[in-house]
Amino acid sequence: MTRSVLLFLLVISFAIPSSARVYEYQLNCDLGKGNAQNIRAGDFNIALTPENHLCHVAVVGRSKKPVFEYTSAGIQVFAGKDFTGDGKPDAIIQADDINPYRLFVVSLGSHPGLVKTIENGYGFWLQNDCDDKRRRIWTADAAFQEDKELVNVVYHHDLMVPEIALELRGTKLVDATPKCKGYFDEQVRLVRSSLTNSDISGFRAEKIADEFHRGEVKGYILKIVFAYLYSGRENEAHQMLSEMWPKKDIDRIWNWIIAKRSEGTLRQAMPSAE
Repeated sequence: MTRSVLLFLLVISFAIPSSARVYEYQLNCDLGKGNAQNIRAGDFNIALTPENHLCHVAVVGRSKKPVFEYTSAGIQVFAGKDFTGDGKPDAIIQADDINPYRLFVVSLGSHPGLVKTIENGYGFWLQNDCDDKRRRIWTADAAFQEDKELVNVVYHHDLMVPEIALELRGTKLVDATPKCKGYFDEQVRLVRSSLTNSDISGFRAEKIADEFHRGEVKGYILKIVFAYLYSGRENEAHQMLSEMWPKKDIDRIWNWIIAKRSEGTLRQAMPSAE
């Protein structure tokens, strides 16, 4: 199972609100296994073909010439919905190149072809959510991937990595995470329900003896802080940290969080104009 699929399964099992709709990739190929697949989207045919332990995708229009094609160890395709905001359908093609994963946004409109390439250490999923129910591209901030600060938080530490919502405005990639406050508020509610006041006071006083439980509490607290910070509420994020984290370590951990965010996945995106 690829890292992108594992992360996606972990996320949806943990905190995606019931009101959010996740779009499953319609075509899937892994290591060249299985049969050839195809899907029609308007005037375009998208073919996904296994080739010598690899997967090849081709987007072909009326001219019968590919407007986009790519080969990778694994490929997933979703097509037929508008992701760029131009009212025309697009194809979302994820390539499991692993380091990094690549997501290609291909227009199926009057000017077909590659619109945007997004790269990240984690894979991507597609979701209909947040303020206006617009379809968005979701991933997790790869700056935190395998960071030693998170390794001891829980068994699946990837679950605690900050999530990011991205949208396209034409060819421009925009951080849409601040538009999703309700989504992250639900995350906070779910995570907070897993924490007792005793957990928080014990962690803050550095008196949780059990190493696994201490890491679990640490991860939940960081998840709450990430949810507020990435959804555009920096003051609330810092306040949560101040109320739950060991006092002598607050400045260090806050500086670590801010530094990681600045060097992470959002470097590819413009800030959201709420």
